[in-house]
Amino acid sequence: MTWFNAKLFKVMAPLALAAQLASASASVVMPATRVIYAADAHEQTMQFTSQNDSPSVMQIWVDSGNPESTPQTADAPFVVTPPVFRINPKAGQTVRLVFTGKALPQDRESVFYLNTLEIPSINRAYADQNQMLVMLRNRLKVFYRPAGIAGSAQKAPEQLSFHLESEAGTWRIHANNASGYYISLVEGSLVSGSQVANFTPSMIAPHSGQSWKVELARLNDSAAVRVKVKYVDDYGATRDAEYPLTGTTGKN
Repeated sequence: MTWFNAKLFKVMAPLALAAQLASASASVVMPATRVIYAADAHEQTMQFTSQNDSPSVMQIWVDSGNPESTPQTADAPFVVTPPVFRINPKAGQTVRLVFTGKALPQDRESVFYLNTLEIPSINRAYADQNQMLVMLRNRLKVFYRPAGIAGSAQKAPEQLSFHLESEAGTWRIHANNASGYYISLVEGSLVSGSQVANFTPSMIAPHSGQSWKVELARLNDSAAVRVKVKYVDDYGATRDAEYPLTGTTGKN
């Protein structure tokens, strides 16, 4: 494989982003689906493993929430070492993530995003033909976790509460996160007797709330309404949780 020099990396990464490549199942994988960075840790190590039959080059950077970030615009307070490396077929590579010491809230988590760009090698058997080089980009959440947060991440979902609002014929479910941890919801539904209404939730920041539209014509007044959700824990596993509806405002 011909090594890409630093200047080519600076050109190729923005081109990949400009093409708006969707997140793909890369052949160089990291077992975890998220990174928990304890504030009192000197560094966090991550292990990448190649499932390819040919070498690849990886480029890694961390941003503060811009999905179109590049290594040149990355603004998160972390240093990745090495930021660029070659990984051989069926081999592994350890990468270090180091916090640079920026002042962040100590009563709640902060979230950042780890970007990986996989650049495959060119097939020399077809060197005299045009080849399409497909670069695979993935993003993982990095949760910076201070030691002084009240409670625990495992019990954070217990501090969720939900209420329902109707305005101009549109129902919205409101979730409030009273914990100091981010809670990532991936599925949600309202259950009222035989009625089930789904909604598409998302991540809720610490000490804040989110709302989502619910496709619901009317509620069954004779049955209690329950909220069922699925959330992602520290290990990337999906867990089930169920909550009472704390209130309903508006008219159905």
